[in-house]
Amino acid sequence: MMLQSWCRRLWRGQAGFLGLVIGAVLLPLEWIYRGVVGLRNRAYDLGVLTSVASPIPVISVGNLAVGGTGKTPFAGWLVTRLAEMGRRPALVTRGYGSDEALLHRLWNPEAIVVVDAQRVRGVALAAERGADVAVLDDAFQHRSVQRDVDIVMVAAEHGVRRALLPRGRLRESVRSLERADAIVMTRKVADGEEAARISAQLPGPGVRAQVLFEAVEWVDLGGAPLSAPAEQRLLAVTSVADPTPFCEVVRTQTSGDTESLAFPDHHEFSKHDVDRIVRAANGRSVVTTEKDAVKLKAFSETLPTTFVLRLRLVWEVGLDPVMGLIGRALEAS
Repeated sequence: MMLQSWCRRLWRGQAGFLGLVIGAVLLPLEWIYRGVVGLRNRAYDLGVLTSVASPIPVISVGNLAVGGTGKTPFAGWLVTRLAEMGRRPALVTRGYGSDEALLHRLWNPEAIVVVDAQRVRGVALAAERGADVAVLDDAFQHRSVQRDVDIVMVAAEHGVRRALLPRGRLRESVRSLERADAIVMTRKVADGEEAARISAQLPGPGVRAQVLFEAVEWVDLGGAPLSAPAEQRLLAVTSVADPTPFCEVVRTQTSGDTESLAFPDHHEFSKHDVDRIVRAANGRSVVTTEKDAVKLKAFSETLPTTFVLRLRLVWEVGLDPVMGLIGRALEAS
């Protein structure tokens, strides 16, 4: 966990002189990784590797960076919107952890949720279960399945650094955005004008949008509404790719100090982890994300008072162009 925290500082360019040294050491590895990813994408572009057509329309929601862009809540919002349009949507996810599938079932209990590492098989299974459109959560790099709309999420909090793994947080070059149909900038604590400025620097499609994930509600681990925590000191427990924006949101919503206890992304909490949380809280209340709440709920009797801060997706720019793009794709299919 300490290594993950240090890597996040390295990726943000905040690791000091040691970060510059390690970055130089990692540069050859980045070149190798960049070359392998580039060759793979070129193979798809030339038809050496082929994408498989699906029996139903496919909308991909993905990103370039390692986590923290809001693709999972955006995919959940999109499933809700498609259901409101009279469609029978399915959410197809790789399922890196139990949290993603649990969240989608919580947000859209009537929707079909398919967990399958092979996206082609997952979409086919969704169609067999009666879905008439599939939303792929985290699938921009999974080019084995054809998609009708490719939406890429970019977090304003990640800034404009363009280094690839392992020297940076990007899975592939920003030039890959040219194969996207829409780019959606997301922000939690970043300034709206800064998000727009970053979006303007990115290559890719003309369809651009911007959304804010704003805090709207405090609930307990069971989902019951709570008043905002009155304590001056809280412990923020997370197992997300980048806990910093969430902790900053908590600080803006409370008047006290918030300490962070971060676990690896998609971490499955154990009794040992919960004992560690109790010790770290030391009498303080705990605050956590919806993503972590679905896993911590099983330990509600052991944990101290735990608040869940729910975030809501608010469209700032581009709702109509994005939904128009999706609508036209669905009509054409």
